[in-house]
Amino acid sequence: MWNLLAQTLRAELSSYGSKTRLARYLGVPRQRLNDFLRGGSRMPDAELTLRLLHWLVEKRGGRDISI
Repeated sequence: MWNLLAQTLRAELSSYGSKTRLARYLGVPRQRLNDFLRGGSRMPDAELTLRLLHWLVEKRGGRDISI
């Protein structure tokens, strides 16, 4: 399931600056967010995964809560 979520998040993070804003919202360095989404060497904990899901739902609802 993580691979599907990461793929969906990567599609939503295509606009310029969106990864940086999401990393700030999550309170993690941008590089760590990149490690979660691309590297596969790190996995987010349960709370961070729930926050990622919340961000995705809000983003798809037309509200970018990371701004």
